[in-house]
Amino acid sequence: MSTLKVYSTSVTGSREIKSQQSEVTRILDGKNIKYELVDISQDNALREEMRAKAGNPKAIPPQIVSGDHYCGDYELFVEAVEQNTLQEFLKLA
Repeated sequence: MSTLKVYSTSVTGSREIKSQQSEVTRILDGKNIKYELVDISQDNALREEMRAKAGNPKAIPPQIVSGDHYCGDYELFVEAVEQNTLQEFLKLA
């Protein structure tokens, strides 16, 4: 099974980013979906890795990656939850 990674940051002045990160982890925890939290604030290389995987040089957390496959950002995650397609979105189905 591929590793699910949630790129996040522990250092942000943005309430919106904090809130989005918390919601993603809360939903994943609630569904007992295992994931690795990758804190991009610890290393610029991790930020670059996240942006490269997202295909967007300005991508901001949270970003979700399953193995080598980029799943999407917060908006796409919430859309998948609302449409009950989270397993497919996360490439777990």
